[in-house]
Amino acid sequence: MSRQLNLATRPYVNLRPFWVTFTALAVLAVGLTTGSVYEALTIWRRGTAAQARLHDLEKRAEELAAEQKALEQELRVPATLAVLERAQFLNHLIGQKRLSWTQLFFDLQQALPPEARVLSLSPRMRDDGRLQVGIQLGAANNGAVVEFLEALGQSEKFSEVKLDSQSSEGGEREDNVTAQVSAVYRQEGAK
Repeated sequence: MSRQLNLATRPYVNLRPFWVTFTALAVLAVGLTTGSVYEALTIWRRGTAAQARLHDLEKRAEELAAEQKALEQELRVPATLAVLERAQFLNHLIGQKRLSWTQLFFDLQQALPPEARVLSLSPRMRDDGRLQVGIQLGAANNGAVVEFLEALGQSEKFSEVKLDSQSSEGGEREDNVTAQVSAVYRQEGAK
């Protein structure tokens, strides 16, 4: 067995594994840094674009507010107020004219039990444009009133059904019970 002697003042050290690892880590660090910088620039560009869009929208909102203020000033002119008031009145009349009495009676007949009858109807247009119907009901007993209210509540045509008042009278009258009912009626073709 022979031994090799190293007589060098600086013995040889294999640094190749160190340099390979160092280079790989450096390339990885540069890649991650480049990716982070790219992502940061992308986010910054999006933020800048969003800020520019927000600035444009705020500017447009200010323009619209100024335009609205000018239009409101025009509406405050007495002649314009008179025309606006007349238009509202005519729209109200058109809304009332749109009521189909035949359809209303048909829908009420569907909900009316045999022991009850409608004594009077009083439709009126509410401020929200929906038709409020006041119904005075004559019935043979309280059960017929309850049956009518339940039928109205289950109907697709009526909503907000409520019993406003009820009175009972004894005797041999046809209508022993009278009730005042109100409901919102949904007309065909109405919103």
